[in-house]
Amino acid sequence: MKKDGLIQFVKFAIVGVANTLVDWLVYYGLIIYIIPDGRSTAKAISFLFAVTNSFILNSIWTFRKQFLEGIEDKSLRSYRIMNYFVRFFIVSVVGFAINFFAFQAAFSFISGSEFSGLSDIGGLIFASAAALVWNFFINKFWTYKTSGEEKMSKEDREKKVTSFKYNLFAAGLLIAMFFLSYFSMKGDSGIVDEIAHIPAGYSYVKYQDYRLNPEHPPLAKYIAGVPLAFTNLNGLKDDSSWNDAGQWNSGWYFLYRAGNNADHILFWSRIPMILLALFLGVLLYKWAVEELGHKVGLFVLFLYTFTPEFLAHSHYVTTDVAAALGFTLAIYLFNKYLKQKTLKYLILAGVAFGIAQLLKFSVFLLFGIFPLMALVKSYLETRDEKQKFWSVFGSYFKNFIYISLISIAVVWIVYIPMVWNTSPEIEKMVIEKNLTMDPKFELLRNFLTALGGNPITRGIGHYLLGVALVFARVAGGNYTFILGNFSDKAISWFFPVAIILKTPAAIIFLTIFSLIYVFVRKLKNESEKWFLWLLAIPVAVYWAITVRGSLNIGTRHLMPTLPFLYLFIGFALKDVIESKKLAANLAVVAIVLSLAIPVVAAYPKYISYFNEFTYGYPKYKMLVDSSLDWGQDLKRLAAYVEENEIKDIKVDYFGGGLVKYYIPQATEWRSGYGPTSGWLAVSATFYQMSKYQSKQEGKWSYDWLEDYQPYTIIGDSILLFNISEADLAENPPESPYPITKYDTMPINQRINL
Repeated sequence: MKKDGLIQFVKFAIVGVANTLVDWLVYYGLIIYIIPDGRSTAKAISFLFAVTNSFILNSIWTFRKQFLEGIEDKSLRSYRIMNYFVRFFIVSVVGFAINFFAFQAAFSFISGSEFSGLSDIGGLIFASAAALVWNFFINKFWTYKTSGEEKMSKEDREKKVTSFKYNLFAAGLLIAMFFLSYFSMKGDSGIVDEIAHIPAGYSYVKYQDYRLNPEHPPLAKYIAGVPLAFTNLNGLKDDSSWNDAGQWNSGWYFLYRAGNNADHILFWSRIPMILLALFLGVLLYKWAVEELGHKVGLFVLFLYTFTPEFLAHSHYVTTDVAAALGFTLAIYLFNKYLKQKTLKYLILAGVAFGIAQLLKFSVFLLFGIFPLMALVKSYLETRDEKQKFWSVFGSYFKNFIYISLISIAVVWIVYIPMVWNTSPEIEKMVIEKNLTMDPKFELLRNFLTALGGNPITRGIGHYLLGVALVFARVAGGNYTFILGNFSDKAISWFFPVAIILKTPAAIIFLTIFSLIYVFVRKLKNESEKWFLWLLAIPVAVYWAITVRGSLNIGTRHLMPTLPFLYLFIGFALKDVIESKKLAANLAVVAIVLSLAIPVVAAYPKYISYFNEFTYGYPKYKMLVDSSLDWGQDLKRLAAYVEENEIKDIKVDYFGGGLVKYYIPQATEWRSGYGPTSGWLAVSATFYQMSKYQSKQEGKWSYDWLEDYQPYTIIGDSILLFNISEADLAENPPESPYPITKYDTMPINQRINL
């Protein structure tokens, strides 16, 4: 390092020390005097203050020469300052992440050595050094670097500055989404699917073993497991469930019984999920800008960031937001290939298709969607020369085969390291345990077992097993409830009605208006026609398959189609959004407020969000499961029990939390135990589904609770009753059907009853 560079480095380090003091002073000032219970909020504010302070000091001192040269042109001064700050902020955020992971890695390494007593200080020194080096060199060679705007024409310069301004607004929307998701996440307990997904992801990263959760592809779970690999956790292998490949028991053990901090695990595994949601927002904004311009792009991004469905599921370790990302990315790049027909986009489309399949198996539908898109594109290109149709389509279809082969190669390559340490014996057990033993499927089981016998072929074997399990799961169905209607499989009108109940009123009106507008208006050119087909085909196919399927457990299953809906609305409203007329501007403002206000008001209860049409009607009487109650409110129940000093409470909880972990004094309850008095908390899913399931089994259900109003409802999903013995004596419960089987409470639960 040259002398000037060394001097800059020393200056940067001095600013870093001063900046740490600012961070500490702001943080402790906030938690002592202003928000004593808001440590996370205080840290976010103190970090922002620290970054701003660091930017100012480094701009006027450390990198003074570069900074002043960059802002010499007065016409570019404000643009450059903002540009520098945004870059500096990005570098600081990445530096913060490097600091955290470097500390965890160093701490783990030193803890296992003869210098274990120095693990804390050693971790701090290594992490600080790593972050310091990163921040200095990236800021020096990137943050204050100009892009030659002075040499551009006036028109190009204005376009770039305008683009930057819109990008800033877009970044603001994504930051708002981050904070809404982040703070919602902190209050949510584990949900059902996380019990299987989190330990599975951890095992892929830590052990390169794929015995857990084979029915879902690995990538989202793997990403969630990466932060956990940098923390000191008691592992999965200490419990017998690991040897049995029991994903649910492994999950309960890993989170709640192994001595780990469950909330710590949930927090760090959920952060990457929020980042995936933000990446989807960036992709959607980019696509909308390319097709419809910056103003419409910003509007489309607004629709996305203020969608309760995405705000709800963006912070859970599940595959739903990941599926939407993969589905959108694959179609975006396939469209790029169809429009430009270059080798670059053919390869990128194949890679994106592979990534999509690694995120959720439902994107398998793209094997049908892509040929349909190619068919329509061929028709539009050859309308005036119909004799060329088959040759054009043949060319597209041939390249679709190449794209598919690339995607399978990507899937195979990614699976290999994640399954490497899965033994053939475990592989065989996983196949036999998860795949039906029907003799008709013996050939398939033998084929998958043969693939699983080799580390190289094991990856593709697991992929095919996962696809088979998805088809079996869809065919098998699930218990369904909607508006008082029950079924053990599907209800044909479930998704259309559920979507109407759960979608914000503003989006419903915009969708209706957009459909009418597009049908009435004549499309200007072929590119517009193609864009509409591009949006319509994926939505139509995905809806047709999903609606006809047997899994009616949540509107989340239709999330991959929502980005296309928002692009469609943006397309229809383009003239209104870009108009300079006062009436049009007021209309856009009204749309923004009508969506933003109810969504912000719903915070943090986004999974249980229902639109304005349902106000006044109990949510638990409309939908359950992942549309309302996925287990997210156990921590809120625990807080209520503590605040109200409830000593004895019976809890029948549906979710991914452990009742005793959060409420030690609770007695875990079941509907089949029959009527009871005292405090009783029942998850809405069990409350409703017991009425159907128990009738089939001849057991007590929660029908008897219909005579009582809930004392309160915790977070919209847990019904809390306080029933006296006198109430039961005056109104003895009766079952609406004969009771032929009696559940007996386990002896270890018969406490204080």
